[in-house]
Amino acid sequence: MPYIDVNQKRLNYADSHPAGAPPGGLTCVFIHGLGSSQNYYFPILPHLTSTHRCITIDTYGCGRSRFTGLLQDIGSIADDVVKVMDGLKIQKAVIVGHSMGGTTALHLAAQYLERVVAVVAIGPVHPTPSTGQIFEKRIQVVLEDGMEPMANTIPEAATGSRSTPLQKAFIRELLLGQDPAGYISLCHVVSAATAPDYAAISLPVLVIAGDEDKSAPLDGCKHILAHVSSSTKTLEVLPGVGHWHCIEASDEVGKLVAGFAQAYRG
Repeated sequence: MPYIDVNQKRLNYADSHPAGAPPGGLTCVFIHGLGSSQNYYFPILPHLTSTHRCITIDTYGCGRSRFTGLLQDIGSIADDVVKVMDGLKIQKAVIVGHSMGGTTALHLAAQYLERVVAVVAIGPVHPTPSTGQIFEKRIQVVLEDGMEPMANTIPEAATGSRSTPLQKAFIRELLLGQDPAGYISLCHVVSAATAPDYAAISLPVLVIAGDEDKSAPLDGCKHILAHVSSSTKTLEVLPGVGHWHCIEASDEVGKLVAGFAQAYRG
């Protein structure tokens, strides 16, 4: 799998069509959430790659993008994604983000409107003071005991009633694969995050929510959608799904993203 150097970071990514998007197709760029990696999106990609170019990135400090101690925030992650697009000569893309990545995707759309075709925010976190307190506590746990407490609790606590043991095992493996220092860095990112400038987002937005998601509750998703200025905005709610949507309901999410992107094909 290839690497690209941006902003003093070496980021790992996968590209379904390195030569460019198929005729009439779009490029979709995927930003994962905390405790995850680009592999989170692979269950939905079969719904997209026959038509669109899909680029999945390991955020700095996650997966195979090694953490080297640099400070980061939502804005720097968004800028990393834009620099990846620059390096791959991608002028515009559909930006897909999950959880923290959904917040980043919305921030990117607000700050780099000319680089974005549309946004898909999957379980986006609307930052609040209480969100920060939760992640400050999590930092202390990981400092003391590493990633195992997260792997032992999150797969059960953050999934919905439809989730299977195999899906929970996949989530557990994503968590155990995290560098604790990189995970702590991103906990600080979430803890310190402020809401994107929703009103600056005038392009099409799809928000996908789980009706059993405790990490990105439905009220927060509705708040985000109410405050973006786009005239084309949609909320899709998945029954029985928690916070790991692309794993818990891969076919439904894949079809929603593919259907949304279909409207903006060239």
